[in-house]
Amino acid sequence: MNTLNLSDELYSKLEQASKDWAEWQKKVIILEEGKKAVYSTVFLKYKLETKTVIEAEHKARVDQEYVEKVKQYAEAEQELTKAKFHYNNLDRYVSLKQSELKRDLALNAKI
Repeated sequence: MNTLNLSDELYSKLEQASKDWAEWQKKVIILEEGKKAVYSTVFLKYKLETKTVIEAEHKARVDQEYVEKVKQYAEAEQELTKAKFHYNNLDRYVSLKQSELKRDLALNAKI
């Protein structure tokens, strides 16, 4: 594979990784806001049924709807972390390849 094709391929992978990272960041933000909204909704529901705020908070945090939203949020955070590390690893790899290319060109110039 020649250097130009490798560069194009690496650029495409890096570009896709950055898009994936951004997409997961967007999903995390949406789910975080959704988690807050669900908590508020279930908290208010339990606030009407209970005597204390602490009891309402506890019931809201163990409510199945809220627990499910927290799980979705945690999964999105996990995917965001994976996307971030994938991008960073590709970036390091590209940097390594650039260094190798510079080294090879310098060695060829001495010959």
